[in-house]
Amino acid sequence: MANTYTWNFNFDVCNQPENGHDDCIKTIHWRITSVSDSETNAEGQPLSVSAYGTVGLDTPEAGDPDFVAFDSVTKDWAKTKTLEGLGKTEAEMQTLLDDQMTALANPPMRQAVPSGW
Repeated sequence: MANTYTWNFNFDVCNQPENGHDDCIKTIHWRITSVSDSETNAEGQPLSVSAYGTVGLDTPEAGDPDFVAFDSVTKDWAKTKTLEGLGKTEAEMQTLLDDQMTALANPPMRQAVPSGW
C-alpha cells in the first residue's frame, strides 16, 4: 500500500507587536492527510485518513536571529515547527496514518448479530 501525504496549515497571528515583532504566530493549526493509491471504498474512491491538531509557539525575543516574519513563513517551516511541537518525526506521523489506513481497509472488528437471532 502506497500513500500520498499532504500537510495543510493555518495560523493564529497576533494583531499587536510582541517582543518587538509584528505578526507573531502564536498557534499553528495543522492537518496531515493520507490518500491511498491502492485501497478504495465501496464506491471505488481512494481511502483517505487524516490527523489534525494545534501547536502553540512562543514569541522569540527581540533581535532573535531565528525569528521568521509571517510573510516569509514556508510550509517546510510550519511542518518543522509542528513536528517539533508534537515531538514526532514525519516518518512517525506517516506510520500513524498508515496504521489508520490499514484498519480502515481491513477493519479489526465488525458489528454482528448471531444468525439464529
